[in-house]
Amino acid sequence: MILNRYKAFGVHLLGSMCAAFVSAGLVFLVWYPGLFASATGVAGIFLIVLGVDVVIGPLITLIVFNPTKKELCRDLAVVLVLQLAALAYGLHTVWIARPVYQVFNAGRFDLVLANDVDDERLQKAALAEFKTLPWLGPKTIGAKAPENSKARNEILFSSLSGGGDLPQMPQYYLPYARLKDDVIKRQQPLDKLLLTNSSKKNEVEALKQRYALRKVGFLPFKGKVKDLTVIVDANTAEVLELAELEPW
Repeated sequence: MILNRYKAFGVHLLGSMCAAFVSAGLVFLVWYPGLFASATGVAGIFLIVLGVDVVIGPLITLIVFNPTKKELCRDLAVVLVLQLAALAYGLHTVWIARPVYQVFNAGRFDLVLANDVDDERLQKAALAEFKTLPWLGPKTIGAKAPENSKARNEILFSSLSGGGDLPQMPQYYLPYARLKDDVIKRQQPLDKLLLTNSSKKNEVEALKQRYALRKVGFLPFKGKVKDLTVIVDANTAEVLELAELEPW
């Protein structure tokens, strides 16, 4: 009986760990790739949820497993269903708050999450490509403020009242390539990062060495819980990487 109980625990734990690895891969490689997890603060929360889900299910199996019990299959099925439901809820919570865009506007990039842009806002998009949100990771796009003062004031009032700013308004979205001239104009030299990252001089120097044969610059990236630095090609405006450095 004891041997069977621990075998059941081991099988359940192994299955739970496999599900955890698949879920973590989906979250950290597809929905929140690279430093987007750091910018949103999802890593700590999701890993805690995942850890609890992986541990609790097998532990309950260890406690309730009894091969002589008539209701054993029912009990194990209930444990499995509850565990899968908890995992599905965690994934759904992460999914609805996933990063969908890094939006260049006014000399910086802003991170936009899926729950920042509801269906009503999406229907206002001027371009068809922005009427639906990306499913497989965030995309780099641009946003341009309207020229007339009335529309600009509406954006300002919306921002001040918590109703969303320019990066959360799809009607002003544009393909990133259409704003490359502004990106090139606004990009700043890497040496400036030494002023805001005095404790990370080695990282800044390593970054400069990595692009020694290429002319690059940087722009600030405004995250939800952490700001980062976007490295761009100074000639083409191509986004090269996100760096874990203070941009300002």
